[in-house]
Amino acid sequence: MTPEIIPGLRALGMNEYEANVYSTLVGLQKATARDIHEVSGVPRGRIYEILNDLARRGFIGVEEGSPTSYYMLDIDQVFDRLKADYIRSLEETREALRTLSIKPRLPPVSFFILRSGWAIENHISSLFRRVKKSMVILCYSPEFLKKYCGIIKPLERKINLYVVVRKKEEYVGINLPIYEARGTVIELLETRPMMDEIGPSGVIRDECSILVDGRDFFAIVTAGSGRYAVVGSDMPIINYLQKTIVERVRAE
Repeated sequence: MTPEIIPGLRALGMNEYEANVYSTLVGLQKATARDIHEVSGVPRGRIYEILNDLARRGFIGVEEGSPTSYYMLDIDQVFDRLKADYIRSLEETREALRTLSIKPRLPPVSFFILRSGWAIENHISSLFRRVKKSMVILCYSPEFLKKYCGIIKPLERKINLYVVVRKKEEYVGINLPIYEARGTVIELLETRPMMDEIGPSGVIRDECSILVDGRDFFAIVTAGSGRYAVVGSDMPIINYLQKTIVERVRAE
């Protein structure tokens, strides 16, 4: 038995005595309770209880006799079964959690901040996947469109897509439906959403604000050395803003 095996067996749900008994039997292949007690150092008063429990859980086999012997079962078969049981348990738990998630006990927070790069990228991908009818992108930086053009472009065939910018000439070569802001829409491009909540982080550079299907809002900014996103959903003002922007850019 090697000491590094014990933590791995404990991760499978064994306690320290069980891990010692099982690894000892794997080394001996076949042994009596007395042999296992002497090699493992597990108290004799616990040996039979532990061996019977390991047999019940399918880790070892029992050969009746005088004295009774215990033997290891095929390790590959045992661990393949454990793996299948674990995956099935994960799937069942995931489905149970999905059932809970459609019945929230508390009202959702209207706005929240994402502060990790992974969370921001994951939310962007999620927005682009679930958009059904329309999307407005208020874009402050050509770099944002260049980075995500590959996943935005296919949406043009499926939804009403509007990319609104300050100066259209800065976006030459980006093959998307780009509209130049006029009038009140320029004021929206100059407004930073909820920046006070992000905190005093130095110079602030905007990337984009995205409105999706009149219900989801998403804005990305760089403040100091950090990149942040503001996320909101299910607010009447989002639907109003999206409709207003579309009406203004189409009229002008």
